[in-house]
Amino acid sequence: MSGQGKANSIAETNSSSSVSSFNPFTLGDEFQNTLNSKAILTTTKYFASGRIFKVGQKINLTELKNLFQKANYRERTVEQNLTSNDVLFLATPTENTIRWKNSDQILFQTITKDDVITEITSGEPATPALFAETNPILIAQYRNNEPLMQDEKKIADIPIQCLNAVIAIEDNDFLDHSGVSYSGLARAFIKNIIKMRKAQGGSTITQQLIKNYFLTPEKTLTRKAKELYMATKLESEWTKDEILQTYLNIIYMGQSGAFQIRGFGAASQSYFGKPLENLNLPECALLAAIINNPGMNHPWKKTEKSQLRRNLVLTKMKELNLISDKEFISAEKFPMPAVIENKATETAPYFFDAVRAQARELNIDVDGNSFYTSLDLDAQDSAQKSLQNGIKVSTENKTKLKAQKEKGVNLQGVVMTADNQTGLVSAFVGGQNYKQTQFNRALNSQRQIGSLVKPIVYLSGLLFGFKDDKKITPVTTLTDQYFEWRYDTNDKKKWAPENYDKKFRGEVPYYFALKESINSPTAQVAYLVGLEHIIDTAHLLGLTSKIESAPAISLGASTHYPFEILQAYTTIANFGRFQKLSFIKKIQNSNNENLFQFESKPEQKIDLTKSAVLVGMMKETLNSGTAKSAKIYGFKNPAAGKTGTTSNGNDAWFAGFTPQLTTVVWLGFDQNLATHLTGASGAVPIWAEHMKKMTAIYSADDDFKWPDTTEKKIVESENVKEKVELIFEK
Repeated sequence: MSGQGKANSIAETNSSSSVSSFNPFTLGDEFQNTLNSKAILTTTKYFASGRIFKVGQKINLTELKNLFQKANYRERTVEQNLTSNDVLFLATPTENTIRWKNSDQILFQTITKDDVITEITSGEPATPALFAETNPILIAQYRNNEPLMQDEKKIADIPIQCLNAVIAIEDNDFLDHSGVSYSGLARAFIKNIIKMRKAQGGSTITQQLIKNYFLTPEKTLTRKAKELYMATKLESEWTKDEILQTYLNIIYMGQSGAFQIRGFGAASQSYFGKPLENLNLPECALLAAIINNPGMNHPWKKTEKSQLRRNLVLTKMKELNLISDKEFISAEKFPMPAVIENKATETAPYFFDAVRAQARELNIDVDGNSFYTSLDLDAQDSAQKSLQNGIKVSTENKTKLKAQKEKGVNLQGVVMTADNQTGLVSAFVGGQNYKQTQFNRALNSQRQIGSLVKPIVYLSGLLFGFKDDKKITPVTTLTDQYFEWRYDTNDKKKWAPENYDKKFRGEVPYYFALKESINSPTAQVAYLVGLEHIIDTAHLLGLTSKIESAPAISLGASTHYPFEILQAYTTIANFGRFQKLSFIKKIQNSNNENLFQFESKPEQKIDLTKSAVLVGMMKETLNSGTAKSAKIYGFKNPAAGKTGTTSNGNDAWFAGFTPQLTTVVWLGFDQNLATHLTGASGAVPIWAEHMKKMTAIYSADDDFKWPDTTEKKIVESENVKEKVELIFEK
C-alpha cells in the first residue's frame, strides 16, 4: 500500500543526516527543521518561454484565441478592466488588436493585419517592443540534479473526490490515527503470515510521507522503528490537512521521459492534460490507483491493470459511503484517458544542463532559485523529433550504421537553435534521449568541425585580401588544382589536401569554391590570407577553443564544442554582430528578487559589409551547393549555411540560418567511429525538417536585410556555367 518505487531516490539524499544515528529523543536537525518550516520539497524551478510574438510573424485571430485559451487567459470585453492573465480581442475589417496582461501585470499589445503581426508594444504608457510573450510555463523542477515535474497545490484546490479516493485506498483511518494505524499493522501482519510473504505493508499516509522523503528503502526493524516514531512526531506538529497536502504534492506518480512526475498536480497534467482542479470522480480514482505502483498501474502502458485498480478505488469509496451507487456505476464505465504527448520530455534536461552551466558562469547558486529560460517547448520538441527521425532513417538506410546499432553502438546527435535578434537559445538537444544517456554532447563533446570552418576562411579573405590582391569579391578567380603547402621552420613539412571527389576543376569563382566546399582552393585562400588572420577571425566570431596554427585547420582539423559553432554562426547570421548567447532570461531567488536579467547587447566585431557579402555567398550553399537537398525535404525560406564532413568520416555537420534563426546539427558516435555520412546526407535532412517547422510563421519572401553599403548583382560564370544572384560591396 505504499507509493514507493522511484520516490526513494530523493529519500536517500537526506537520510544520513536526518536519522542515520537514530535516537527516538534526538531527531536529526534536518528533520526537525523541515517540521518547523513545513517545507518538505524545496526545488529549483525551471520555466520555459511562453509563446513569443514578433513583428513579421504570420498568425490569424482564430489561432490567437486558441493559444490564449490553452494558456488559461480569461477573455474580457471592452467594458471590463484587464487584470492578471486577462486578454482582450478587438477586431475590425482591416486589423486585429490583442491586448493582454501577464501574471506580472505587464501589459502587451499586438496588432495584426492580413494575418501578419505589424506592431508590438509593452507597458503603460505603451512603448515599442522587440517581442511580446505570454506567461512563462513551469516545465520542471530539480532536486539534487533529479529532474521532476511538479505543480504544487493547496489542499483547498484539490477536488474533494481526489482526497476521498486517496484516503479510501491508501489509509481509510487517516483522520482518526496519530500517524500509525496499529489495527492496520495487525491486519497486514496476519495477511503476511497467511500468504507466507510480504503481501501488505500497513503503512499510513503519514508513514508513506516519512519513508518516501526521509528514509532509505532498506527493510529492517530499525528502519521501521524510525518510521513509526517519526510519523508520530510529524502528526504531533502538523495538521492532517498539512500532511495530506504535502503527501499529494510530493508522492511519486510515474515517469515522463527523464522527469519524475511528483504529486497530483503534475500527474493531472501528464495523464489528463488539464489542471487538477478540473478532474472528475473516475479521474481522481485513477490518480489514487497509480500511487500503489506507478509502473504497474500506468494508464497507457498497463491500461487493463490500471483500470482494475481504479475500479478497486471506486469500490472502496462506495464501501465507505464516500460515493453513491449511481456515482459508482457511472465512474466504473468511464473510459480510460487517451495518450497525451508531453513535449520535449526526452531531451529538455539537456537544455537545463546548459542553464546550470550558465548560472555557474554567472556565479549564481542553482539550488532553490527560479530560472526563467528561453526554452521554446515547440522548438525543442521539433528539434528532438527531427534528430530522432533523422538518425532512424540514416541507420535504416546505411548497412554499416545498422550493424553498429545491432552491437548496441548508437549514432548520436545534436540540434541547437538560437534567435538571431535576441541571442536567446530556443532549442538545445544534446543527444537522442536524456534518460538513456545524460552526456550533453552540445556542451561537452569536442569534435572536429570539418568544412564548417570554410566560411571563416573565405570571410578572412574578404577582410584581409591576399598577399598580392587586397580586393577580394565573390567572383575572384581561384584555381582548383594540386596544391602543396610547405610549412614549419624551414618548410620541412608539407601538406597537400585532396578534394572530396578526388577531382580538380581548374578555374572557379570564389563563391563557387565555398558553396561546393572544394578543399584545394580553400587551402590556397588560407595560405594567401595567413593562418593568424583566420584564427583571429574565428575567435571574434565566437569560437573559444584553442586553435593550433597548422595548415590543416583551414579544412576544419581543429576541435570545438557544438555550442561554439552555434555562437559563431549566429554572429555570421547577424553580419558580424556578436551577441553572447543565453539560455536564461531571468533568475529569481525564493523571495522573487532578480539575481540576473538578460539584456541583448550586440557588438559589431567583424566588418558589416564584408560579413553580408559572405552571407550572400553562403546562400548559394542551399540554392545550388552542397545543401541544395534542403529544398527536396520541403524547406523553402531564404537561408544560408555550410555543410561539414570530417576527413575521417566521424562527424557530419550542417550549420544554417535564416534571417530570424540559426540552427546547428551534428551527427556522430561517442566512440569516434566512422558514420559513413556526410553533412549533406546526414545533417541537412534533420536541419531541413526542423527549420521547416520553425520558419512556418515567417514569409517565404522574407530575405536578409542587406546593408546599404551592399548591392545585389546577377553574375554568370563561364567557368562553372551558372547564373546566380550575389551580394557585393558598393
